[in-house]
Amino acid sequence: MKKKQGVFVKAACLLMVTAMVGGSIFGCGRSEKEEETKDSGGEKKTEAAKEPNEETIGLKAYYSLKEIKGSVKLEDESGNGYDAMIYNKNNMHTEYEKGAAFFSDGAYLEMPADIFKGEDTLTISIWLKSYSGAINTSAVYFGTRQQQPLNYWLLNPSNTAGNLKSVITDGDNVNEPYKTEVGISPSVAENGVEGPTTGMGWNHYVTIITPTELTVYMNGEKTGTVKHSKKVSDFGDNIVAYIGKSAYAADPTYTGFIKEVKIYDEALTEEKIMAEYEANKPEQEKVNATETEIFIADRADPYVTKGSDGYYYFTASYPMYGANDKEGYDRIILRRASTIEGLKDAEEKVIWDESESDSAFRFIWAPEIHEINGKWYVYFAASGQSNNVWDINCHVIACDGKDPYNDSWTDKGKFMSNDTDKFPFTGFSLDMTYFECNGRHYVCWAQNGGNSNVYLGEINPDEPWKLISNSMLLTKPEYYWEKVSIPVNEGPSAMIHDGKIFMAFSASATGPEYCIGLMYADVTADLLDIKSWTKLDKPLLTSEDLIGEYGPGHNSFVQDEKGDWVFVYHSRDEKCYKGECGYGNEDPLYDPCRSARVRYVKWGDDGMPILNQ
Repeated sequence: MKKKQGVFVKAACLLMVTAMVGGSIFGCGRSEKEEETKDSGGEKKTEAAKEPNEETIGLKAYYSLKEIKGSVKLEDESGNGYDAMIYNKNNMHTEYEKGAAFFSDGAYLEMPADIFKGEDTLTISIWLKSYSGAINTSAVYFGTRQQQPLNYWLLNPSNTAGNLKSVITDGDNVNEPYKTEVGISPSVAENGVEGPTTGMGWNHYVTIITPTELTVYMNGEKTGTVKHSKKVSDFGDNIVAYIGKSAYAADPTYTGFIKEVKIYDEALTEEKIMAEYEANKPEQEKVNATETEIFIADRADPYVTKGSDGYYYFTASYPMYGANDKEGYDRIILRRASTIEGLKDAEEKVIWDESESDSAFRFIWAPEIHEINGKWYVYFAASGQSNNVWDINCHVIACDGKDPYNDSWTDKGKFMSNDTDKFPFTGFSLDMTYFECNGRHYVCWAQNGGNSNVYLGEINPDEPWKLISNSMLLTKPEYYWEKVSIPVNEGPSAMIHDGKIFMAFSASATGPEYCIGLMYADVTADLLDIKSWTKLDKPLLTSEDLIGEYGPGHNSFVQDEKGDWVFVYHSRDEKCYKGECGYGNEDPLYDPCRSARVRYVKWGDDGMPILNQ
C-alpha cells in the first residue's frame, strides 16, 4: 500500500551489441575548434585551428556502462580520455542486469565539461530504462553549474506528465531559467512540442543540437524539431556535465538503468540513428505482456476470500479523492457474491468505520477478512491516535455473528505481541494477512525495522488478535527491484499449492516501480525457521508485464469455483502515468486511481507460480 513517497517508475535489461563500427561516425578523432599558444611574454593567445576533416569528426565520448570497474573514474571508451568521475558508487550497480548500470539513491557520473565546451553541433545518444517515473529528474545534463542553472541542455525520460523531455535554454532568465526552455516538452508548452509517453521499457533517446535547431528521436523515430537562437558556446566555460542528474538542487537524481552513452561532435543522420536503434533494440521487450480490464475501480489493496457459507467476500482500502477529502481511509467496506465475477457488480456495504472505535483512527488501510475457526475477523491498519495519522499499526475487529455481511462487529483493538517479543506492532506496522498451514495458524505483516520488512508469527486461532510466538524476519529489501525510490517489502499474501506454501509480497514505492516478489517453503517445514524459506531474486510481476496499467502489487490469492488459483491485485491505469486522471498533481497517498484487477495463476513445469501471462 502506501504512504508517503510520491516518486514514480522498472525493469530488466538486454545486452546491447555495438554495431556500425568504423567510418567517421564512430571515429575516435576530436574536432579542433581553436588552439591556444603562448607569445614570448607567456600570455595565452588564440589562433584559428585548421578546419576539421572527415576523420576528426565523430564519436567524442563513449560510456558503455557494461561494468563499473573503477572506484573513482569510469573509462571513456572512445579513446579520447574523457573519463567520468563516479559519485555514490555504492548506489550504482552493474550486477543487476548484464550490459547496463542501475543508478539509484544519488548515484551519478560527472563528465569532463570539455566534451561540450564550444561544441555548437552535438549528438547525444543514450539507452535508458527508467524507474524514476513521472518526475523532474535528468538522465543527462550539461550547462552552467548554479543550483538554479542559467543555461543548459537536459534529457528527462519522463517529465511530470510522463512524457519525454529534451530541452535547451534559449535566454537569460536568472529567476526562472526553466521558462526559457525550448524543445521537446519544455516547461512552457508553447516553446516546443509535447514529447511521447515513454513508459518503462528500454528506449533509445537521441538529441541533435545545432546552432539553430534541436531535434529529438526516440527509438529511431523523429519526435520533433524546434528552433533556438542560443548556441552551446554561449553557455560559457563555467559549465558541468552529468549522467544521472542535473545542476538543479531541488531535482532528484535519476533512478533506472543506463547503457551506451555516446556523444558526437556532429549531427547524425536519420538513417544512422535508425540503424543504431535497429541494431541494438531489445528483442524480448514486452513479449509476455498482457492486458487486463479493471475489476473494481478505485479499490487498492484488494482482498478476496471464500467463506464456509459458499460466498466470496471482497474488501479493500477505501480511497481518498484528493488531499482535501475528509472521508477517505475512514471505513471498512465489504462485498459478497456467489462467484468471483459477481463481486464486480455486488452491492458494497460499510461494515465498520473509525467513528465506532476508541483505538483506531484514520488512516485505515489494507483490510483483510478472514474466517478463523468458524468466526470472522478483519485485520487492518489504522492510526492509534486521532491527532496523529502516522501512528499506524495492525488492528482487529471481530464479527459478532455468523454473517459478516449483515452482523455487527466488535473492535478488538491493536494487534498484540507476546510477553517476550516487544518489537511487533510498534512504530509502524500494517498489511497483516493470515493463513493456516499444516495445522498451525500464522499471521504475516509489514513493519518498519529500519526499512519496511515482512515478519511472520504464530497465533492461537481462538484468540487471533495476538501472537503466541516471537516474530521472525521473513524478507527485507535486498535486490534492486525492491529498493526503487524507497526500500520496501510489504503486502504479504499466502497460497498453498502442491505441497508448498508461496508467500507473495510487494516491493519498492507505489509508482510504476511497484512489483510482486515471492518466497516459498515446504508445507511440512518449520515456517518460523528462516532456513525453511527460499526467496526468488527476480520479481514475478512488474509493470513491464502489463499493457495499459502499471505498478502491480498488494495482491491476494483465492481459488475460483473450479478450484483454479486466481490472484487479485491493484495497479494504476496508464492515464494516471500520463497525468490524465485528475489526480496527477496529488501525493500518491491521495490518488484514488489504484484499482483492483484479476488474473489467473499459471504453473510452470517446476511447480512455481507464473503471474505474468
